[in-house]
Order: sequence, then C-alpha cells, then structure tokens
Amino acid sequence: MRYSHILHKSRGKHTLFNWQSILTVFLILAVFTTVVSLSGTIHLDKIAFVGGLIASLSRVVIAYMIAFVLAILIALIVVSNKTVEALLLPVFDVLQSFPSFILFPVLVVALNNQPNTVIVFVLVITMIWPLLFAIISGIKGRRNDLEEAATVFGAVGLKRFYEFTLPMLMPSIITGSIVSWGEGWEFIIGAELLVHTNFGVGQYLGFLADSKQNQPLVFGIILLLFFLFILNKLIWLPLLHASTEYQADA
Repeated sequence: MRYSHILHKSRGKHTLFNWQSILTVFLILAVFTTVVSLSGTIHLDKIAFVGGLIASLSRVVIAYMIAFVLAILIALIVVSNKTVEALLLPVFDVLQSFPSFILFPVLVVALNNQPNTVIVFVLVITMIWPLLFAIISGIKGRRNDLEEAATVFGAVGLKRFYEFTLPMLMPSIITGSIVSWGEGWEFIIGAELLVHTNFGVGQYLGFLADSKQNQPLVFGIILLLFFLFILNKLIWLPLLHASTEYQADA
C-alpha cells in the first residue's frame, strides 16, 4: 500500500517555534514584500489572486477536516476485527488508485451544479487515503505493553481515545496529513479548472492561461508555490518534529 509507511525516529526534542522559525518568518516577510512590489509591474490582479487563494485554502481545509474525521473512524473500525480488515483493506487499496476526476461529471449533475460542494466532496475522496493508511499502520504498530498499561490505569472509552490512542497515533497522523495536504493542493488546481467557480486560485490561473497572460501566470504560480512553502515550513514541518516526542521506543 503506497501510503503505509513508518516515520523514522528522531531522538532530539523539538519545539513548534524556535529561532529557525523566527528567522524563516523574517525571510518570508522580506521575500513577500519584494514580491508585492513587483506584482504591480507584472499586472497581476491582487484581489482576484488573493481572493482565489483564500477560497481554495478554505476548500482544502474543509476537505481535510472531513477526511481526517472519516479516516480516524474508518481506521478504528477496520482494525477492530480481523475479518473486516481482510475484507476492506484490499477494497481500499483499489479505491485509492481510482481517478477521482472521473466523478466530476456525475457529481455536477447529482449535486445540481453546486461547485463548492462538488470540489470539497471529491477532495475528501482524494485526501482521505494517505490519512487512512497512515493511521491504520500506526494502530497496527502499537505496543501491547502500552495498551495493557493504559487499561490498568483506567483509560477506557473516550478517555482512552483522547489520552492514549490519539497521542500514540500523532506521528502517523502528521505524516499522513502532510501527504494528504500535498495531494489536496495538487488536485484542487485541476478541480477548479474543470468546475466553474466564482473564486479559486486554479480558476484564476486558468483564466490567465486562456487569455495568454504569460507573465502574470508564471508570477501567480511562483506566488502559489511560495504560499505552500510557507505553510509547510511554519506549520507541517514543526508539527512533524514535535510529533516524534509521542513516539515510544521499541
């Protein structure tokens, strides 16, 4: 399964914000100021681009939250019974390779041409697989002695989930989330080109390409990559380092 992988262990402790993060923030602000000053000469529509970026970010965030909740629930169901696991895992393994773009024509008609709902729905289908398989892998790799210790100390029901299961799965959740987040952004650009939306960074970049505005198009792509770099550097990488503190030594 392409998303079932083990996070390499890190012995060092990390904090979410350190001097490197602060330096990165100042560097990002400097680059961003330079980019904004150049945008006027390249004739990039700031309102259309920023508005589209916010709309796309909102769709990805909503889809991620839905996919995260579903992945947790499905993973717990799958590993709870050997028969269920044997039946569902091969099905999920096939479904993760299913081209989600095929669903667009059907969903546009079925959902009465509601572009936001269609995009979010297919985004969830796209983003859930790396999360699901990472969480399943994390659950299956749990240590029996820690499970028994949690039981001895009275961790049952929701208390067990929040105080034991969720922290135990944190490395798997973060690594799965990083892959899921990347696939979501890769997917939404094409989705907004296929489904007519009022706002969306993919829709705006597609407009620039159709109207042969090559300089603003290249500049917009660079800005998008820069924005994704910021999110990765300031959010996902610190979370990835912090999550290693939840790993138990073998």
